[in-house]
Amino acid sequence: MKLTRRSVVGGLTAATALASPVILRAATRELVMTGYGNDSDAPLIAAGEELARRNPGVSLRIIGGLSSEALAQIKAARGNSPYDLGVMGSPAIINALAEDVLVPLDFSKIPNTANVDPKFPSYGYDVGQPIWFEGIGIAYDKTKITTPPTTWEELWSGDYTGRIGMCRPQSNLGLGVLAATSEAFGMPQSDMDFALNKWMELDPLVGRSPPLLQQMIERGEVDLAPLWHVNSALAANSGLPIGYTKITGPGPLMLPTNIVQFVNTQDGTADLVHEFTDILLTPEIQSMAGSAPIYFGTVVEGIEVPAEAAPYVPSTPEELATTTSLQWPDFAPLRGQTVESFDRMFAAT
Repeated sequence: MKLTRRSVVGGLTAATALASPVILRAATRELVMTGYGNDSDAPLIAAGEELARRNPGVSLRIIGGLSSEALAQIKAARGNSPYDLGVMGSPAIINALAEDVLVPLDFSKIPNTANVDPKFPSYGYDVGQPIWFEGIGIAYDKTKITTPPTTWEELWSGDYTGRIGMCRPQSNLGLGVLAATSEAFGMPQSDMDFALNKWMELDPLVGRSPPLLQQMIERGEVDLAPLWHVNSALAANSGLPIGYTKITGPGPLMLPTNIVQFVNTQDGTADLVHEFTDILLTPEIQSMAGSAPIYFGTVVEGIEVPAEAAPYVPSTPEELATTTSLQWPDFAPLRGQTVESFDRMFAAT
């Protein structure tokens, strides 16, 4: 066969098409996101399935882990991010903004934001979209405690010294509890030294993460501990005698969870992230998130709190009126030095 420019170009084009089908490549896309790594991922999975139905060839992979770990991996990548999007609470967003690893969402591309309760959007700090919230309260072993504390100050009544668990402040739970402790005693939420010293008085047993703290209650190592309401609900729904109280003064406390998009993702990612976020704000997914066994607090107006969720999520007019979040921008930047102080002070617990 005589080689001509046409035959060479045509042959190369055909070979390229066989080796790397352009149409197939464009239609196949896996979104990778940070999630919870437990049953709380269920509404994210359901929303991912709906996204895939609408966009054949698109799939969602959820990887559990701390937001701080994901941020470190994104910074270390120095190029294509290992994650496209993630769930992130307000304090982690503050840290991520300081690290310059977030791309602000375009809320005009998320139509269902029009249905979100006006008290939530500010917790996304103009970059993330709140999708639900978790509460900070007290989980307790009902076989050992019949009348649980209802305010933060009651923890220092003398009844719980040496019986209580405490989460390391590397977790948002641990850091938030310290801030709430300071406010409960009339101090600024940012006064971490005061809060650390108050907790030393309780002689707590330390758990490195909320799931580990939950297990400590389940194993009888501690009788009670500040815990996310979702961890408490999951434990109770597994048949364990775990109770939960929506502690006040300040509170009930809630921490909104946001969807955020990371920098250095592939072309076309943004449209999929916005569509996925919009799906999460549909009544179907919000109702699923607010139901057993997770009982997330929902952010879309008109979503009814199921009766079985009432022990965990603010549901009465009085509770809803006093539900608040912490002033995370005031103390989230103090996390590093707070963790160092905590580890030094509680090394033997």
